[in-house]
Amino acid sequence: MSDTNTVNPVAVLKEIEDLCRDCETGLSRKAEITNEWSGIAFCLGKDQLLAPMDDVVEILDYPELSMVPLTQPWVRGIANVRGNLLPVIDLNGYLGNKMTRVTGKTRVLVVDYNSVYSGIVVDEVLGLKHFLEAELTRDAPAVEDVLHPYLQNGFRRNGQVWGVFNLVKLVESHSFIQVAV
Repeated sequence: MSDTNTVNPVAVLKEIEDLCRDCETGLSRKAEITNEWSGIAFCLGKDQLLAPMDDVVEILDYPELSMVPLTQPWVRGIANVRGNLLPVIDLNGYLGNKMTRVTGKTRVLVVDYNSVYSGIVVDEVLGLKHFLEAELTRDAPAVEDVLHPYLQNGFRRNGQVWGVFNLVKLVESHSFIQVAV
């Protein structure tokens, strides 16, 4: 038994392709290629900063922690993240400021660089930000002085300079590695 109402899928796709080609007339064939920089925007106290996207392995809600005795006060503890032990460091505390008050917005930026796997507590993650090369600036953002050694450059948008926080420099610093008291 044959069906006289059978639709030929190849013919339908060809018809769709032809319609699309008819609609593209007048559209520019040139696609402008721009270089973009992407980073994770986060708050540390009152300051808004960026972390290079390539330096952040993942972003976690504030995890349940096990305390580690005889460590610096800025070491919040150890978290078990899918079977991996993650030391969690309070960035505000490490920089000599008041420890971060944990809220529903508090997040942990996970860094894995040169066998240093650690979580960095920040007040809030604002999301992913994309900047054009033209927005790159050497101007220093208006942030606390303790942050300046870790800033590598910034991006200017709408009058605001977003400082790029160098997580690699943080993780490589001797004082960051020496967590024992």
